[in-house]
Amino acid sequence: MKMRMLIVPLTLSLIAGPALAEIVIKPVRSGNSNTNRPGIVVPGPADSGFRGTRQKPQVLELLNGDHLQGTFVDFHLDTGATWRHPASKNDFKFDAASISTIHLHPRGALNLPAGQNCTVKFRTGDQLMGQLVEINKTHVILSAWYSSNSLRIPREKILSIHPGSRSGGAIFEGPTGLQGWTQSGKKIGAQNMRLNGANIQIRGGFGRVGAAAGWQYSNNSFISHASGSQIGRKFEKLPDSVSVEFDLSWASSPSLVIYLFSDQLQAQKGNAYIVQINNSASCMMMKAPSSQQTSLGNQSMSTLLRGKTKAHFVISADRKGKTIMLTMDGKMVRKWTHTSAPLGGKGKGIMFVSHNTSMMRISKMRVTQWDGQVPKGNAFANAGDELLDVIGTSTGKAKGKLKGLRGGKVNFDATENLGLVLNVSLEKINFISFAGAKLEKRKLEIGDVRATFSTGGEFIFRLDHWTADRVTGMSPSIGRVDFDPAVFSSLQLNLNKKRGEDY
Repeated sequence: MKMRMLIVPLTLSLIAGPALAEIVIKPVRSGNSNTNRPGIVVPGPADSGFRGTRQKPQVLELLNGDHLQGTFVDFHLDTGATWRHPASKNDFKFDAASISTIHLHPRGALNLPAGQNCTVKFRTGDQLMGQLVEINKTHVILSAWYSSNSLRIPREKILSIHPGSRSGGAIFEGPTGLQGWTQSGKKIGAQNMRLNGANIQIRGGFGRVGAAAGWQYSNNSFISHASGSQIGRKFEKLPDSVSVEFDLSWASSPSLVIYLFSDQLQAQKGNAYIVQINNSASCMMMKAPSSQQTSLGNQSMSTLLRGKTKAHFVISADRKGKTIMLTMDGKMVRKWTHTSAPLGGKGKGIMFVSHNTSMMRISKMRVTQWDGQVPKGNAFANAGDELLDVIGTSTGKAKGKLKGLRGGKVNFDATENLGLVLNVSLEKINFISFAGAKLEKRKLEIGDVRATFSTGGEFIFRLDHWTADRVTGMSPSIGRVDFDPAVFSSLQLNLNKKRGEDY
């Protein structure tokens, strides 16, 4: 809920021209507030499971762009969401049809319980984490600390399994704001001021006070309307093998340049690998001191982009292996390698540069460690479905038929090796891909919500109830679900509806 105030002196000091200021007042919890009433604080499976104890204020966003800090109390399919604010004596009731997103902001980073580090990726793009217990002819059984029952997942619903997945915990997920990002060589701090004990946020945007040239932040997205806009960030824990995935939407045609392993957050400077996405995908290696660029090859994308206004891209790079791969909507566009001795990228920066004068939007960004997996599908091929299961280990891959898993052993018939039956310890398996599995477009139903996990990944299901200790609903993939709310970091409702004031 936006609470707007007309503050003339402040407005005059901020406005340099005729633009109007929009000020969002975020009240701060007073010392006299009743904090003993129960709410959903998302503490995690155990206090020791989280690093850090301070709880960030939760935020309720409405479809029209209004937002309110406070505490999420509960959700019921019939009555909507209950929200608590420290300045109000009574709780608020919000119609479910008016809500965009509820940001839960769990305390700190979750340390997964032992063995709960297997990622199951669904053909619909959903992900679940837990302990892999069994694979039989029809189902995969996953034991998850956040579920009251073992999860029985039909094999035909699964794209791949990643035991001991290092990509379960994301290095970065967002965006959630501009803070910590750098534009045109200047790092952006918290865009907040304080007035009379309240937090005041100047909402940047074109034609508004606080607007600046470059990428703007709105509704969990970075948006650019100008060529040359650049925004980047350095990640201290960026590994040598990394995947950067994001949704990209555009008004006319895309023209985006991505810098990987950059040691300078400025375009055309320093050491980096550069991937360009437009009608022709290209990859270059840039090396200091002259910032000379060496082309690694081009790939036409005009047929792939024709008629589209959005797509999901993944850029996977192995700095030591000198390999870069571009994937669009689950299919590989191009894989580049180079044999020259010097490395192109020597830093820990990732940067996005717009080469477009029309609108482009980046959202659902996720940075993880790349597990080396390459998608089966080629974006330019119409080959039939892969007929064999595939398992990958540190020493290579094997194709054949996965008979099952029990007692920590994978029973695999390597039909490409004259019927050799392998009994491989699960600890040695990097991934399992199922025959014929490919990404599918999900049809959203009324009442579907997208829940984002603190450990990374998303899961869409129909939400019935959400209380302080349990989340219940129905999934078309696994049936009834009964989750602990501690596993979720945000909840997005009304997935088919337009969001925010800008579009």
